[in-house]
Amino acid sequence: MGRADPCRVLSQQEVSIVEPDVTTRATLKLFLLPPGVLLVLLLIGWLFARRAFGRLLLLVGILLFYGLSTPVGLDWLAGKLETVPARTLDELKRARADGILVFLAGTRRHNPEFEGRDALSPLSLERIDYALAVHRATGLPILLSGGRMNSGGTPLAELAAAWLKDRGGVSPVGADIASRDTWENAQNSRELLEQRGMQRVILVTHAFHMPRARLSARAAGLDVVAAPFGFSHTPERYRQPAEVKDWLPQPGVLGRSYLILHEMAGLVWYGFNQKSETPARL
Repeated sequence: MGRADPCRVLSQQEVSIVEPDVTTRATLKLFLLPPGVLLVLLLIGWLFARRAFGRLLLLVGILLFYGLSTPVGLDWLAGKLETVPARTLDELKRARADGILVFLAGTRRHNPEFEGRDALSPLSLERIDYALAVHRATGLPILLSGGRMNSGGTPLAELAAAWLKDRGGVSPVGADIASRDTWENAQNSRELLEQRGMQRVILVTHAFHMPRARLSARAAGLDVVAAPFGFSHTPERYRQPAEVKDWLPQPGVLGRSYLILHEMAGLVWYGFNQKSETPARL
């Protein structure tokens, strides 16, 4: 048997997977996460506004909209999820890792500035940019994990590899282009690491995503050093008294609250499916 190429790409055809019902997942997220769940709550409250039950739903919906749209509310919520502490670059240098593994996040579609081609989403760009900083500090090679976000789209890992080469002058040593979610990121990355004989890697992803990413990595048998970044809450040692503007709704905060709640729901979902080798996607 010939030796496996340590730099080869893991393709979609090499992974035995069943395409999930996208419509079902989108519908579940609509009714379980904001803003959809809040709109449904307000609509039901309005329909029953003449009853105490309806007025209570209206009040709860308004309060939730307010809380999830304020920096103070986001800080409190994110603090419950972002429990994996940050590591400095000096700490990562001493981690005795063999490489840097990046779980990518998403794409932007139909970009006219790129003649309609896909591009990395802001979250993916932030992750690959931080991975590049870790690479420059440690000298460790980078591995990428992320497949297609839509039918016919460009795999995330391919987009990230091109970005790394064009903007950072760095080529990844491996890329998984088949993964569709965090669970598959971890499962498919195991083969990439085995191909290169890597035992331990620095795992790069956002702080809000790290608990689910680390859970998935451990379930796949990966030895990872968590390197979360981009915290949505302020750690206690850096905390300052809240200002008036922190109590006011701000654009974009509701979207960040959605990401936090999505990860919380994902952790619960994975918990329910712990006995299954490959839990259902969320």
